[in-house]
Amino acid sequence: MDSRNSKEVTRVKVGKYDIPTFRLHPNLVDATRVLYENFKSEEAPDLLTVAKLLGHKTDKSGGFLTKIADLRSYGLLTSRGVTVTDLGKKLTYGTSNEEKNEAFKEALLKIPLWKEFHGKFGKTLPTSNFWVELTKITGLEAPDAQKAEENVRNAYLADFQYVKEEKKPKDEGTKMGDQDKIDTSTAKPSTLEELRFGDNVRIWLPKENIKEAWAKAKKMIDIYLGIEASKEEG
Repeated sequence: MDSRNSKEVTRVKVGKYDIPTFRLHPNLVDATRVLYENFKSEEAPDLLTVAKLLGHKTDKSGGFLTKIADLRSYGLLTSRGVTVTDLGKKLTYGTSNEEKNEAFKEALLKIPLWKEFHGKFGKTLPTSNFWVELTKITGLEAPDAQKAEENVRNAYLADFQYVKEEKKPKDEGTKMGDQDKIDTSTAKPSTLEELRFGDNVRIWLPKENIKEAWAKAKKMIDIYLGIEASKEEG
């Protein structure tokens, strides 16, 4: 990983990828909020005004130019001029925490290397031999990947630590449909057949179409045993 200057804009190179110098939160979120509050949906009149609003003395400094470049990389400013994008508006003034979270994640995935990592690893990265993955994904040679892995990991984790991933129910996909359920709510004892499996396990099945009922019951048992097994493994 190295830093290269182009017209005083510092770009952090990781093999064939660039990654932002500034982190999305809090640096660039705060910068986007300031620009949106001052200019709304209008383009800023000039770069010097923007620079001073963001705490820079001049619009010629490398720090300021890099910050603007990074804001564009995350999709928070238009590619020309200085106008806050719809994504930047949602990130700073979303109508709900869910909308802000989605905007935050969308901004991070604007960074091509972050998108590669997220698609393969999610929010976290391997703690062992991460440099090996860097060589595969970025094209870095092994010695350079080993030198870069800590800085790259820290930057990625710093960006994604504020993203809240949607949690899916652990047993999703194992629920039975209505067609698999056995309705015994209206059954009378005389219409049920009791199956015993040892002293503690009893299953009541309707005598009518008992083979079909048993097939459904067995399916329910198999699903239950699968769920219990996954809990024990977890």
